[in-house]
Amino acid sequence: MSIFADDAWSTFVPYSGLHFFTVCACALLIAAFVAIGRRLPAHDVAMRWALGVFGLGFWLSYNIWWNRNDFDAASGFPLHICGLSGAIAPLTLLTLDRWLRATLYFWAFALASQAFIQPALAAGPATPLFWWFWAQHTIILGYAIFDVTVLSFRPGWQDLRRAFIVSAIYLCVVMPLDIHFGADYAFSAICRRTKSRPSSPRSAFGRRALSSWSRSPPWLLWLSHCPGS
Repeated sequence: MSIFADDAWSTFVPYSGLHFFTVCACALLIAAFVAIGRRLPAHDVAMRWALGVFGLGFWLSYNIWWNRNDFDAASGFPLHICGLSGAIAPLTLLTLDRWLRATLYFWAFALASQAFIQPALAAGPATPLFWWFWAQHTIILGYAIFDVTVLSFRPGWQDLRRAFIVSAIYLCVVMPLDIHFGADYAFSAICRRTKSRPSSPRSAFGRRALSSWSRSPPWLLWLSHCPGS
């Protein structure tokens, strides 16, 4: 008996055999480039730059593809946490800026990692959306792991402060845009009228998995910065 559903090629179901297989594949990919990075000399920046350029190119390509037919301000901007993290991750490796490293660390491990646990995705591997979704989140989490294990980033209390400041600025910018455009950036639940990116927890599964308080951005971002998160 196959562990995959009959329609697994066209439809993705959380906690299915396809989900398990995909997460394992992403984990192996992350482990592979981390292992390669750890074998290189500490002063070798070629791989760091290669990953950074690739990640930035992927982020640009994904957003161009998403808006290929028409642009809707309520969903076209990459303003979700994972949308921004998709740019922050490669820029972190390219610049090693402390503010970017702190933001990537907390956002990736506490928030972007949720895409692997409870992905709000319905499209199967027969569709481009499936591959865009998993590749983007693998880049975000993988680059954060690379920064810690290969580049030896160790967050401190000042980095927690930096992440809080960035998150506060993010909410101050995004929530007025949600009201103005009728959008749902940051999953604020203020307005919901348009299509969402695949990382949005609007599916029935996402609504069951996340309670109303945990889907509120201030709670999510606060939890992401707790030292024990």
